[in-house]
This record gives sequence, structure tokens and C-alpha cells, in this order.
Amino acid sequence: MNFKLAIFDLDGTLMNTSAGIFSSANATVKKLGMEPEHDPAQLSKFIGPPINQCFVEVYNMDQALIEQAVSLYRVEYDLRGRFNAVAYPNMKKTLDVLKEKGYLLAVGTLKHESLAQDMMTHFGFDHYFDSIRGSDLNSHLSKADIIQLVLQDLSVRAEDAVLIGDTIHDQKGAAESGVAFIAVDYGFGFPKGTPKEDSMLAMVSSADELLTLL
Repeated sequence: MNFKLAIFDLDGTLMNTSAGIFSSANATVKKLGMEPEHDPAQLSKFIGPPINQCFVEVYNMDQALIEQAVSLYRVEYDLRGRFNAVAYPNMKKTLDVLKEKGYLLAVGTLKHESLAQDMMTHFGFDHYFDSIRGSDLNSHLSKADIIQLVLQDLSVRAEDAVLIGDTIHDQKGAAESGVAFIAVDYGFGFPKGTPKEDSMLAMVSSADELLTLL
């Protein structure tokens, strides 16, 4: 496949960030006097969408509490959650090979941009990426908006780029921005065995498998 740019989602694609996200979400609702959620399937809904949407979907939170919940969550995640994460197997090896092949590499995430940059630096990923783009503080940017920012940063046309991601939010963002999409089923959005859809170039089960496509 002839692409110039590979854009990676962060949560559930580059890294398994679930432990920090889940613990921060439950610590937040405890502070609000609500019952924590213990079902991993429910908590997994926190990975992918903007954080304000997650509190509504998982905890059925009243809109009046959303702003407070988001503020509390960000403090909790910044203090205790953000570095409670692990890279998926052979991810750095895969990025090394893609760089050797001449790819431009980027991160496009709905996580807040400065947080994504801090995490990439902390875990030793920052030197791989030519652009790291994320959401604004108010979560107003869509996945498609973030992809467009990456394309502008690197002066790459949409048809020359591919997004790698693990959720329907990634799939939708790729379609809306006109970039190709490779889905991964080792993250949180697409269960193992999910069939490839027409809007996907492929469904892969490991970082290594990406190298058979790119």
C-alpha cells in the first residue's frame, strides 16, 4: 500500500491505557458521591470518545454534573492515571521499521493534546512522530478535525495517509477526513473476530501485522 503518512490513535492502538483511565473515572464518580462502575465492558467505553460523552454513557450522568466531572477526572488522571499504561507488544519495533521505510508518522488522538505529548515523551515514543495532535480542553475537536490538523502540519494529502485505530470513532473520523483506515482488534472498540468492513483496508491483530500492509 502506497502511503506517505501513518497516523496512529493512542488509547487502544499505540498503548493499553485502560488501567489509568478506569481508575481515574471511578475515583471521579466517588468524589461526586456516585457508585463506581466495575464492569470492564462498560468502562471500556471511556476509551475513544471525548471524556464528557463517556460520563453520560457509562454513568448516565446529569448534564449539570458533566463539567465538574470532567474537571475532577483531568486532575485525577494527571496525578495518578496518565502514566499507568503500557505499550502494546512490538509497537516500537514496528515504528522503527516504518521510519526506516520512509513513512511520516503521527499521533491523532481525542486525548488532550498536551497530555498526549507528555505521554509520548514519558514512554519514549516522541522521537518517532512528526506530529502529535489531540483534542482541545473543551473537547470541541472531532477525530476528523484532529486528522486534518495532522495533514496540515505535514503537508500531506488525505489520499496519501492512513489512520490506524481501534474504535468506531477512528473509523468515522477516517471516513470524514478522507484518509484510509486500518482497524486493530487488540484494543477496545473492535472485539477479536470482528469482520473487516468495506470502509476498512484491513483488520489486524498485532503491531507486527501492520508491517505486512505498510
